[in-house]
Amino acid sequence: MDLIRRMPECSGVMGEEYESVPLQPFLHQVSGHTGMFQYDDKTVCKPLNVREYNFYLNVPHNLKLFTAEFRGTIEVEIHEDSDGYVTILGHRPTSTDWQKSSKCENFSERASQKVKKEEGQHSLRLLRSGSVEVSTQTDQVFDSQDSTNKTENINPWSLRCHKKTLTKLRKANQGPVTHCKFILLENVAAQYCHPSILDLKMGTRQHGDDVSPDKKERFMKKCQNTTSSSLGVRICGMQVYQEDSDKYVCVNKYYGRSLGVDGFKQTLHQFLHNGYVLRKDLLDPIIQKLKDLHRHIQSHDTYRFYSSSLLIMYDSSSQDDHPGNDKAGPGSNPVDVRMIDFAHSTHSGFQNDTTVHSGPDQGYLYGLKNLIDVFTDMR
Repeated sequence: MDLIRRMPECSGVMGEEYESVPLQPFLHQVSGHTGMFQYDDKTVCKPLNVREYNFYLNVPHNLKLFTAEFRGTIEVEIHEDSDGYVTILGHRPTSTDWQKSSKCENFSERASQKVKKEEGQHSLRLLRSGSVEVSTQTDQVFDSQDSTNKTENINPWSLRCHKKTLTKLRKANQGPVTHCKFILLENVAAQYCHPSILDLKMGTRQHGDDVSPDKKERFMKKCQNTTSSSLGVRICGMQVYQEDSDKYVCVNKYYGRSLGVDGFKQTLHQFLHNGYVLRKDLLDPIIQKLKDLHRHIQSHDTYRFYSSSLLIMYDSSSQDDHPGNDKAGPGSNPVDVRMIDFAHSTHSGFQNDTTVHSGPDQGYLYGLKNLIDVFTDMR
């Protein structure tokens, strides 16, 4: 199991000292299988997957602008007390200089304080029944647009992922303390006060080369029955901040799988609607970034990004909410486009992969082309 690791001592490794940082649930996770935690206001972390870890170590230079900055790994301890309350601590050497990256420095202090105020504090409690409660101190409201119509103070999918991750970790280690290893990644939503986020599963194929025949069949069926086949892309999750109601509207991957081509287009329209107007001012920046990414993907022979996602993000806050300075922060970047989730990616010379593909990832390129066309039609 990739995410379970022996926990080293938290000090004294060749004289190196470690600092402990309490990890909190990441509020704005709209998709995925495992819970993401917030290390600080600029960094998130997730359980380490070996393939994904190795991919981040070797991201091509011209794709780095389209991926979250990789910031290393941390050892994580998950403590559960007798009342079922869970404390999650990340341990990292104090000598590290990863905080000095340009992306970290560009995040203004005023923007940081604004995000902290919006997101509040959260705690986890693992109940005897095996379910998980998340206690939050935030005014943000997330409204799930599915059959449950539940309202939470955290994205409903994020809550689901944390329940699954903590339950899995608890079963893997029956003691009061669970040890595991996480990777640290740039919090790509940190620049926004009210991040609207669209998670798109890219490509016409989702299964990796190493999956079992049963899994391969299931993945292929999902693609055949969704817009993955017709458009090369399907909606995997979404949250859109509505200014008129001061809440996030959320949809999940099951909603995305139910959509045909027309429903897909309507949902992209919904993604750019803030409750008052359609944000047409964002269309040109989105289209340009997608065209740039298409050009870069096309240049990478043998690369395949199976089951990866593409995030499209923008700030739904009004200008009055933006910190008034000229440093990078909320409002400084109108839109952002990032590739995520590389657990099934491959290319020539990657690890010990025996299957080597020829040419660029045509399924991914097909999805990008159709995305560009849909957004262009919305102009």
